[in-house]
Amino acid sequence: MHRYVLQRLVASLLVLLVVVTVTFAMIQMAPGGLSILMNPNLSPAEAARLAANLGLDRPVHQQYLQWIGNFLTGDLGQSLSYGGRSVLRMVTERLPATLLLGGVAALVTLVVGIPLGILAARRQDGPVDQLVSLFASIGLATPNFWLGIMLIVLFSVELGWLPSSGMRTLGGDDGLIDRTRHLILPVIVLATSNLAELVRYTRSSWLEVIRLDYVLVARSKGLSDRAVDRKHVLKNALIPVITVFGVSLPRLVGGSAIVETLFSWPGLGQLAVDAALRRDTPLILGITIFVSVAVVLSNLLIDLLYPLLDPRIQYS
Repeated sequence: MHRYVLQRLVASLLVLLVVVTVTFAMIQMAPGGLSILMNPNLSPAEAARLAANLGLDRPVHQQYLQWIGNFLTGDLGQSLSYGGRSVLRMVTERLPATLLLGGVAALVTLVVGIPLGILAARRQDGPVDQLVSLFASIGLATPNFWLGIMLIVLFSVELGWLPSSGMRTLGGDDGLIDRTRHLILPVIVLATSNLAELVRYTRSSWLEVIRLDYVLVARSKGLSDRAVDRKHVLKNALIPVITVFGVSLPRLVGGSAIVETLFSWPGLGQLAVDAALRRDTPLILGITIFVSVAVVLSNLLIDLLYPLLDPRIQYS
């Protein structure tokens, strides 16, 4: 197990290096320039002096090597468009909001998605199965931005039940109820497609497992359906489901740029969009590092969960 974890960590470091390198290259190849250098009020001489101060007048490979060197020492650099603020501090300030939104969305996805998928599988081809499958299909086909706009129009504009933006009410008590009201709409939007995907995978995995020989033998021995489902079906059916959830977990935590921008949620997604518009290379790379680490750690965690679900799986 220790050797496997070490191998995965080494591979993860290589993945991070590739991701950072590709991200840096894409930023450099994108048309346009840094937004603060495109200010029409700046003269060419002032823009050149600002570029020199920021180190943007040096060759690309030198900028890249300097950033890698700083990163290896724990320095993610300073933002180019936020007055030289520390990238690490900016990311860590926004990270709790993103973790809160993504964590609640992940919890909703698990708590609702797996039971719905099991319910649909146990009522195969019945009205419940058809209704759940219809919900899953609609959830997968509905764009996040359109769903968010419709929910804002209905529950915020027309009915006035829920706030449409922000993480808390300005001038409010910032209590649990207020925070929950602000969470409801973005969590629904963020969780819908992932929940629908989990429902479909859970249903198909459950139907596949119940047709296997060892399940049929267990039923032929007189075990009740509940006992067979709990002891023989559930763990084996959850293995591919956990894999799918592990792939979607980083998407819930780090891929919420549209949702955070739509609901003005002060997290990493909104910061990433702003950094991309400003062509703020250090900030984009810093956010990319955090999201990549989330992907790597979630995949490693899922791999380590496999032996708990199926003792036959062993890592040497």
